[in-house]
Amino acid sequence: MTKRFSEDETIRVCKRDGSDEPFSLAKLAGSIREGLDASGEAAGLAGSTAAGLAEAVHDYVEKSSADDPVKTEFLAELVELVLAQTGHTAASMAFQRHRSFRDRQRRRVMVANPRPSDGRFVRRRWNKSHIVQHLRRQHGLDAPVSRMIAGRVEQLVFQCGLNVVTVGLVYEMIKSELLAWGLLPGALVVKKTRAFRQVRKKIKDKSDTT
Repeated sequence: MTKRFSEDETIRVCKRDGSDEPFSLAKLAGSIREGLDASGEAAGLAGSTAAGLAEAVHDYVEKSSADDPVKTEFLAELVELVLAQTGHTAASMAFQRHRSFRDRQRRRVMVANPRPSDGRFVRRRWNKSHIVQHLRRQHGLDAPVSRMIAGRVEQLVFQCGLNVVTVGLVYEMIKSELLAWGLLPGALVVKKTRAFRQVRKKIKDKSDTT
């Protein structure tokens, strides 16, 4: 079904920072998949399981929501409910734990930015929306791709375990993700040094003898 990869512009999702965005089935399915993976329930499940559950949430929202944007907290509660009611209780609990952990991290992590006037660092609370805006403004990416890259950068930052990160480190993480996805001009080129050629020759010789 193609709709599972689309965005529904008729349903707006209200973010924690007050901004809103279209309802994304792909993003919701990814969140459900994280819950299944974290609980160990993803093994043996069809690849369409998370997408099917996401569509169930979408259909409920489409039929029951008013014209006002749907809050992300409400969507998360719906996901937990759908997982529990479809027999994925462990995944529902894992999803809830993951959401609580992410919320704590967003309150804990600070971003330090040097002040142009005197070079002193000013700390501000972590805000993923700033990365989305940067990607759209500086790199011309559309909203879904920007949110995907921003989410991956956020995950990297949280995995560092640091309470304070510099804005320079965040920009380098953004650059690494853009390079990994081929979204920066120019590709990474491996310099074929003598050592590189020797390693490649050993691999080739080994494959020829097997």
